[in-house]
Amino acid sequence: MRTDTTLLSQNRAAAVVALISGGFLLLSILVTTFLSPAYGLVEIGILAGGLVALYFAFSLRKFVWLLLVTKPLIDLTWRWRFATVAEQGINIQTLIAVLVIIVTALAIFLRRKQIVLNTKVIFLIVFAILSVLLTPTSWGINELIRLIAGVSFFFTAGVVLSEEDFFDRFAKGFILAVSVPVVLGLLQKAGALPFEYWDWIEGQAIGRVSGTYQHPLGLIYFLVYAIPLALYLLTKPSRSLRYRLLLWLFIGLSMVTLVFTYHRTALVTIGLGIWFWMVLTRQYGRAMLLAILGGVLTFWLRDWVQLFYTNIVDIIQGKVVFSSSEFLRGRGMNWYLFLHSLFSSHPLFWLFGRGGSVAEGFVPHFGYWSSNEPHNDFIRILHAYGLIGLGLYLAILFSFLRKSLCLRRMQDRFLPHLGNLMIVVLTSIVLLSVTTEPMRYPTGVWYLFALGSVVSMQYRRSNRRSK
Repeated sequence: MRTDTTLLSQNRAAAVVALISGGFLLLSILVTTFLSPAYGLVEIGILAGGLVALYFAFSLRKFVWLLLVTKPLIDLTWRWRFATVAEQGINIQTLIAVLVIIVTALAIFLRRKQIVLNTKVIFLIVFAILSVLLTPTSWGINELIRLIAGVSFFFTAGVVLSEEDFFDRFAKGFILAVSVPVVLGLLQKAGALPFEYWDWIEGQAIGRVSGTYQHPLGLIYFLVYAIPLALYLLTKPSRSLRYRLLLWLFIGLSMVTLVFTYHRTALVTIGLGIWFWMVLTRQYGRAMLLAILGGVLTFWLRDWVQLFYTNIVDIIQGKVVFSSSEFLRGRGMNWYLFLHSLFSSHPLFWLFGRGGSVAEGFVPHFGYWSSNEPHNDFIRILHAYGLIGLGLYLAILFSFLRKSLCLRRMQDRFLPHLGNLMIVVLTSIVLLSVTTEPMRYPTGVWYLFALGSVVSMQYRRSNRRSK
């Protein structure tokens, strides 16, 4: 009887996915017929997406593992834009995001016993949708799709990556994939590849390493997860000397690449993350050596450090006004702009937000300003999804932290290291959120909620075993 029920469920799932694939095919034909043959690539992408959804709908393990591992390579295709819809470019990343949402929705409705559920995560999605519906904009919809696609991995990754062996396979594959943009970044610095992002430092145009992504943060957010995962793999006692040397080589090259991104917050955050990992895993001698090495390098490169961090010193000394363009290279006036945009509006928007990250208005000590980047993730989430959305997000982060701390106390080889890994990642994401927007980038959302899902699943299992 159970077999018949299973077959019936699978047939229903096949019918649903077949209808979706057929709809994609019809849509692609209409696009090609009524718009232009130039949209043939879109047709191929949409049809392929439907077929991939049909294949992987019955194998979530393959689907989730494949996307999480290959994401660093997928993002290298950011230039390949096929069309523009509501002022938003459509590329492979967009199609993948929609595909993730579709397959996750199928999993929720057809495989309820094979997913991870959390009330706070569900409410976050619901309130984000309500916020966008209250004030719909193209920017708001774009951010919403990114958010839902990333949060979707919370429902599936915990089941897929909960076993130690499979988690290790994911970590190895992910590090191998991230090695590609790391090497590309070094080639950028060597002059073999062009820079994608330039900045002005001391009146000179300086190319910033990005791993050929559009912005250095595209590489940085991958390193936030890849370096702790490499440190995690180094805890495995059965690894050969060659294997361990390769992991240390990856960490070393990643840190060199990170230096030439010229991103101040990321350099401090990831360096602190490595030190924090050593403290959490009780490698106190290495932690001490790393702190001494950091102090020596800071003194040796004091002119370079002073150049890059002099603005922070001026802020501490009270020489810079918060809302001026000099406060953290203009971040202060962006923070003021978005906070004023929200709290000068109707109190309803205080609760639900304005649905997106676009604001304009008068900024004291600067003048009129408009921006679509708050340069602070907490302010961005507050502006887009209100006090309710920000409260839910902070509650989710706290839940991940609490469960990770509990896993650290487990008498197991895998669970304490998983807890340590999540604590390091959470610390890095929170610190980066002060001046950047991790939850706006698919990378930041995907892996945060994927690891959070694994932690939640293991926490649930450990509680069951203790009862």
